[in-house]
Amino acid sequence: MKARYVLLTAFLSLFINGISLYNLPIGYISIFIMLLVFIPNLFLKIISFGKNRKAQGANHILVKAAVDFEKNTHSKIPYILLMVMMYIGGGALIFFQIYQYDYIDALVTGNIHWSVFYTAAPYLIGTGYVLFAASLVMMTIHFRKIFREAGMFKKNEES
Repeated sequence: MKARYVLLTAFLSLFINGISLYNLPIGYISIFIMLLVFIPNLFLKIISFGKNRKAQGANHILVKAAVDFEKNTHSKIPYILLMVMMYIGGGALIFFQIYQYDYIDALVTGNIHWSVFYTAAPYLIGTGYVLFAASLVMMTIHFRKIFREAGMFKKNEES
């Protein structure tokens, strides 16, 4: 699964959950999902760029550093732990929202006075939950693909 789809789903989750105001904490976790997917993909793009430049004949220090970055083995454990933390944090915040719904509803209804918002809020809440769950599942599928294919997560004899 491509990172852009995961980032798009997480961004939509952030946007919809931010608009609904009831799911705002889940929107914050969507920011961390985007960061968790973006940072390793940035390193993979740098490595790919370095390989392409080396194939074209460039031999300066930045190209060597980008290519040698893949030779270092990176651990999968921090990424797995962060993914587990995203699931635990999302589940805890969903439980908190369901358990404290009356207080959150009183806060929102006391501050927002648009009748259109109250007709759209249940649909936004449901859509926000679905998008958040989809972004978590897509993040997991994406990392399974990266762990299998990316050279920086494979054992090297040179490192």
